[in-house]
Amino acid sequence: MQKIGETLQLSAGDLVGHLNCRYLTELDLKVAHGELAKPKIWDPVLETLAERGALHEQGFIEHLKGGGAAITVIDGVGIDAAAVAATTEAMRRGDTVIVQGALQSGQWSGRADVLRRVETPSNFGAWSYEVTDTKLARETRGSTMLQLCLYSDIVGAAQGRLPEELAAAIRSKLG
Repeated sequence: MQKIGETLQLSAGDLVGHLNCRYLTELDLKVAHGELAKPKIWDPVLETLAERGALHEQGFIEHLKGGGAAITVIDGVGIDAAAVAATTEAMRRGDTVIVQGALQSGQWSGRADVLRRVETPSNFGAWSYEVTDTKLARETRGSTMLQLCLYSDIVGAAQGRLPEELAAAIRSKLG
């Protein structure tokens, strides 16, 4: 959650956080309004999991490349106008695979791990996009499904049709 001007930008993480703990939303609102400093937490276990997750995502992307897919990577980390415009332009061009696509619709935003072109007509042409998320987990969690649904809704707004499928590229074992 972040405040841009007078508008709160919300993410799938904010939605999941709210469902898990409404008090967390109150704290996030105080941080967004500048009433509370965002806590700085360093957890070596979480850092290791994040690194392993990034390696898993990169492995999935390498798998797609190995299958002959052309990959477009949207640079950056956050959601800004340039990243959203670059993602939309890649979708308009019909790029095969878009990695770290910056998505935004109204107050909702996020970075999709992978947007895959499918040959289903949309506002972009004879193609459209579906969302794939890479997760380092043994099973698909409810929070992952919420994230995929939110990103699919945002993609649907951009292309004029909801994606027909969504997928989670889940690693079957953590070890």
